[in-house]
Amino acid sequence: MATTAAAANLACFPQPWKVNHLRAHRRVITWERKPKSPSLTATSTACHCSLSQTFPLFQAAKHTIDTYVKSGMVIGLGSGQASALAIEYLGFQIRAGAFESVLGIPTSIVSASEAAKAGIPLGELENSPQIDFAFDDVDMIEERTLISVIGRKRLQGEESIIQEKLVLSMADHLVFMVTENQYKCGLEGSIPVVVEPLNWLQTAEEIEDLFLGDAEVWRRPSMGQADPLGGDFPLVTKEGHNIIDVIFTSPIASLAEVAESLENVDGVVGHGVVSKFPCRAIVASESGLSIVDNITTNAVGGI
Repeated sequence: MATTAAAANLACFPQPWKVNHLRAHRRVITWERKPKSPSLTATSTACHCSLSQTFPLFQAAKHTIDTYVKSGMVIGLGSGQASALAIEYLGFQIRAGAFESVLGIPTSIVSASEAAKAGIPLGELENSPQIDFAFDDVDMIEERTLISVIGRKRLQGEESIIQEKLVLSMADHLVFMVTENQYKCGLEGSIPVVVEPLNWLQTAEEIEDLFLGDAEVWRRPSMGQADPLGGDFPLVTKEGHNIIDVIFTSPIASLAEVAESLENVDGVVGHGVVSKFPCRAIVASESGLSIVDNITTNAVGGI
């Protein structure tokens, strides 16, 4: 049971949602902002209420932890803004006594650092044959299929698309936390592709031929301005690979087909398309949360 101090801090988190209505495979939760309790001290308010500044994403993070996490779980800890909020809230709940014997498996150095600060016990991916549940941010997610894209942003430190996808693939249950602007059909923008560095140019040319007229292919730099060749300092991942950004100039009709095509190119080690069946998306907006799953959709390919 939470202590009195912990309960006071917990009250600082917004508690605003109610189930408005239920549709097949899509649940909508709306909220009203409630005034803070005048009995809360300034210290307890400052401790956690900063999280509510990103109100919709925080509600998605809180809903994810409150709904899907149970004591004794091994949990994949995602990377990104919503995941950082979820990690902090999970740590708070562990300290408050809501969960016991929870072990976190980070998807990146950043999420490992955030989890350590939050007081979440961490395990090694290599020593975790099973992950019960995982949550993560994505850059974009496709309506209905919930196929998503990760890795668009410049990697920091020892972050790895390969490691992040491996954690997600091992999870029995997976939730993505996104804003309504990230959840759409006909996705646009880039897809990162992890390639062997030795013959990267040949691989890039083959990828360019695949999407001729629909995409540009640039090698990602580690610093400075981007150009098709990656500049003088191309990015090298912690596994020793380069990243090619396939920048689509028109909406992507099917992420599953793009992923399947990329996997057949010599020199491609991996890519940022995540296809997990089944999985769930928590779509956050100013008016509430939409909980969507892809149970009725059998997406092409795996994660």
